[in-house]
Amino acid sequence: MSNIQLEAASTTSSQSHDFSEKGFWQQWQQYRDYLYHRCFRWMGGNSSDAEDALSRAMLKAWEKVQKFAGKIANFKAWLTRLTHNLCVDIHREHRRGANQVENIEAIPEEKGLLSFE
Repeated sequence: MSNIQLEAASTTSSQSHDFSEKGFWQQWQQYRDYLYHRCFRWMGGNSSDAEDALSRAMLKAWEKVQKFAGKIANFKAWLTRLTHNLCVDIHREHRRGANQVENIEAIPEEKGLLSFE
């Protein structure tokens, strides 16, 4: 290994993340724009959905970071995976919500309880 590779490896392995409140928010701010662009892409280019996903990811990351602090080797990768999974969950929620609305509209007609005629 060259000296540069050794220095990079030692920096990476000895790099510890500060998951105190202040440390978390500093790191969050560092990756916020990157995560927003990921959300924007994963949410199909909808800026409102991307902002919602980013806000939810921020809250979830803050809730989970203390639990997984000892296992997080790469904070950016961890945040990216958490955010991606949350975007997938939001898509699932939207699909379920659309199905529920369709089902709710269909129920009265099927049972003959309501008629708009």
